[in-house]
This record gives sequence, C-alpha cells and structure tokens, in this order.
Amino acid sequence: MGKFYGGNFQAIQEYFQQKFCRFCSNPFTSEGIELLREEPGILVVRVGCSVCGRPLGVAIVGTGPKTGQTKQKSPFDWSKRDNEKFANQPAITYDDVLAAHEFFSGLGPDWSKHLPRTGRSTGS
Repeated sequence: MGKFYGGNFQAIQEYFQQKFCRFCSNPFTSEGIELLREEPGILVVRVGCSVCGRPLGVAIVGTGPKTGQTKQKSPFDWSKRDNEKFANQPAITYDDVLAAHEFFSGLGPDWSKHLPRTGRSTGS
C-alpha cells in the first residue's frame, strides 16, 4: 500500500475523528482508523474505537471522480422526442419561474375557464 495513500486517507481520518463511538461516547482517534485496501479512486477503511475497542465498521470511500459517467442533461422520464424538441432551448431562469407564477396567480380562482374545450360536448 502507499501508491494512493496520503491526503485522501488523512481526510477520511479527520472526518471520522469528528464522530463519536456509540458505545462509550468518546471520539474516534487516528489509531482506530485503519486503511485496509486502496485502489484508484477508492479507499477501504476499518473504523473502531481505540478507547473501548468496539468496531464501528468498514467504510468504502470514493476519493476521485467516477470515470465513464456523464451527467444526465434531461429528466430521466423524457423520451427521445422530448430530448430532441427541447435540446436547443435555453435553460429556464429564475425570472422565468417568477413570470410563470405571476401568470398563474393572475388567472383567478376560476382558472378552468381558460382551458380549451376538448372532446365531445354533452348536449341535451
């Protein structure tokens, strides 16, 4: 071990040293935080209380960006057609949301009268 060891493990130690043992209420110390395994982007550590000796458990901690994944640019339930339709549209701004709120607020309590009539009419 040692290739990826360093600042990331130190950050993990500092994180767990801010936590307290659920059995004796003492803070975890660096002596109770053991590096078990390291791989690119991942450290596996065992955390236990150096005062009472009880284990907290094992933590698998990601230390770098995930490779091969891209951020999703549209809602997961959008169809291909939705994506194509809105691909070149600008993002909605804060002002757009305020304008929409003002518009809907201005419709009044009988807002349904503004909806288009659709379907069969129920004549007598």
